[in-house]
Amino acid sequence: MAIPVSYNLRNLWTRRLTTILTVGGMALVVFVFAAILMLANGLRKTLVETGSYDNVVVLRKGSSTEVVSGVSKEQAAVVETQAEIATGSQGQELLSKELVVLINLIKKGSETPSNVTVRGIDARSLALRPQVKLMEGRLPRWGSSEVMVGSSIVRKFKDIELNRNL
Repeated sequence: MAIPVSYNLRNLWTRRLTTILTVGGMALVVFVFAAILMLANGLRKTLVETGSYDNVVVLRKGSSTEVVSGVSKEQAAVVETQAEIATGSQGQELLSKELVVLINLIKKGSETPSNVTVRGIDARSLALRPQVKLMEGRLPRWGSSEVMVGSSIVRKFKDIELNRNL
């Protein structure tokens, strides 16, 4: 014999606290599960859209970022001889040995300093980053102390402008 639906509804009303805690617990589990899925999806999307399947960054063992990594010239030369390094149309290795450092610049509006990453590049660096586009001015002369600045840095930081000598 089946239990009538009215009995079940009356039972839920009689045990209100247990019912509310059960519904709340299930809602919390669903929320946490959905949040983890959203986080994983966002991370995957970010890595896929900003990454490149054919570019690799070599870091020193134990380093988590380029800024705290340091690869010596000898170690970089070993990486340069690896068979996995792609070659360009004229037979040159598609490899760039770059120096990455942090500098402090003053933010517009707040007058507070903030860290900005500066990358020392060579002639092959731009070939490895096809997403970089020159909007104004000209490319820096290789071997000089000229700087190429991103448009977001110009918008956010003080005293950064085209053709300015420091």
